[in-house]
Amino acid sequence: MSTRKLIIASLICGLLILGAGTVKLLQTANEGSVAPSVFVLGESGVIGSVTATVNDIRVTGERTLVNVTMSGLGGDSPVEGWSMLANGEITQPVDSGDCPTMPRDPSANPTDNVTCTMEFVVAVGTPTIVYARDDEKRQWLGS
Repeated sequence: MSTRKLIIASLICGLLILGAGTVKLLQTANEGSVAPSVFVLGESGVIGSVTATVNDIRVTGERTLVNVTMSGLGGDSPVEGWSMLANGEITQPVDSGDCPTMPRDPSANPTDNVTCTMEFVVAVGTPTIVYARDDEKRQWLGS
C-alpha cells in the first residue's frame, strides 16, 4: 500500500472519530441536570414516598454507627433496604440498634419521622451508606 493511501485512510478515520465525539458531546449537553448520585451527611434523598437522611456516621473500634431519619414509610421497617460499602464489601446492618425491627403500627401517620441508629461492621476508611427501595438507590458518603 502506498504512503498516500495510508495518509488518506488515517485522515478519514480521524474525521470519523471527530464526528462521533461531536455527536456524543451534543447528546451529553442536551441531557439536562441530573440529581447528585452521592449525598453528604445531613442531606435528604427521596425514593418514591420515602424521604431518608443519614444524619451521622460514627466509627468506633467495635462497630460503625449510622444515625438515620426517615419519613413516609407507611408501616415498613426503617431497617430494610440499608447497606454499607466499606472494606471492599457490601454489608447489611448487624444490629438494628434502636430502630424498630417490626413494621410500625399501620394506623400511624405514614409521614411521621423515624430517627434511629443502625450498627454495621467496623469500617476501615470512608464508608458509603446506601438505601435501596423500589429499584432505586441513594448513597451518602461518610466523613
